Amino acid sequence: MMIGSEIKAIMDEEGFSGYRISKETGIDETYISKIIHDRINPSYLTLKRILDVLGYRICFEKIAQRKEVKPKFKVSKKTQRKGR
Repeated sequence: MMIGSEIKAIMDEEGFSGYRISKETGIDETYISKIIHDRINPSYLTLKRILDVLGYRICFEKIAQRKEVKPKFKVSKKTQRKGR
């Protein structure tokens, strides 16, 4: 699954529209549409801004492949910390 499709699935699950994401992040709604339809890949910072609004975060893990270590990431739901 491409990152835009994954963001779209999270938006649907959490009840967010592209308009709402746009308003809460300050990112142009057209740009968000291009991301969720997999026409463009967002920068790390743009992705982080979108996921913060949705209540998710980016998690990185290392995987070994042919003597190289390549980063892999996944998106996971944020959990509230005690004392917040």
